[in-house]
Amino acid sequence: MASESASASQWVSPSSRPEHIEQLISGVDRYNPQNLDVLHDYLAQQLDDGSYDLLANLAILKLYQFNPADFNYVVVINILLKALVAAPLPDFNLCISLLGEAPLPTIPVKAEKEAADDAASLPGDDDEEDVAEKPKDVPSAGHLTDALIVRLSELSTLLFQARFREFWTTLASEPYADVREYAAKISEFENAARKVALNSVKGSFTSISEKRIGSYLNLAGAQLHEFINAQPGWKLADATVSVPANPDNEIKASVIREEITLDQMHKFLAQAQSPLLRA
Repeated sequence: MASESASASQWVSPSSRPEHIEQLISGVDRYNPQNLDVLHDYLAQQLDDGSYDLLANLAILKLYQFNPADFNYVVVINILLKALVAAPLPDFNLCISLLGEAPLPTIPVKAEKEAADDAASLPGDDDEEDVAEKPKDVPSAGHLTDALIVRLSELSTLLFQARFREFWTTLASEPYADVREYAAKISEFENAARKVALNSVKGSFTSISEKRIGSYLNLAGAQLHEFINAQPGWKLADATVSVPANPDNEIKASVIREEITLDQMHKFLAQAQSPLLRA
C-alpha cells in the first residue's frame, strides 16, 4: 500500500517538477495560452533528461483544445510517446481523449457515396441523398485516423497487454520507421519501455530464464546483463534472473483459524436438527 501511495504521489506531482511549473498547472494560469511556451520548454526538458510529468503535458493538450490555432503536431506526438511508455497507467488514453477538437483526421459519421455511373442511375435517384456508413476496418485511435497516431495507439495496446515480444517486433518493422524517428529523439525511450516489461515480470515471477526476459526486453548478451544488474534487487547469474521479492510475487502460506465457542456450537446444532428430533 505504501508503494502504491508513493506511485500515485509521483503521478500527481513528480519530484522532477520545477516549482514554477507546479504553480502554473495548479492554478488558473494553466488555461492561459501565453504559458504554452513555458510548458513546451518543460516538455523539451522531459525529452532530454528522461523525466515525465503527465499533468503538465495534459495542460498542453488542454490549451490546444481551447486554442486550435496553437496546435503543434510534433509536440502532440512527443507527448503521446512519453505517455505510451507509462503503461500500464492509462496516460496514453487520457492524452487521446483531449485530442477530440484537434485539427486531425477523424472517423466521419457518414460519407457521401458518389454514383459510379450517372448515366446508369434510375430516374428520381438525384432527388435522394445516397449515404454510406464508414467501413468498419478503418484503423483508428479512438476516433482519430491519423496514421502515425494510430501506430502509436497500436504500440500502446501491445505494452498494456504485456505483449512485449510483439511490441519490439512491431516497433522495428518498416511501417513504424516514423515512430522510431521520433522515439530516437526521446532520452531513455526504449529503457522506459523495458521498465514496463520489468514491472510486469516483477508481479508474476520470482525467477525467470535469461532467454525469456531477454525477449521481453529486446536485449541479449552483455547488454542484457548490464541492464538487469543495474536494476535494484535484480540479479542475473547462471542464465537465470532473480526477481526481487514484492507483495505481488511473494508466496505466503495462509492459515485461517476460526474459533467457535461451545455456546455457538450448541445453537448451530440445535438449528440443524430435523423437525422430528426437535419434536
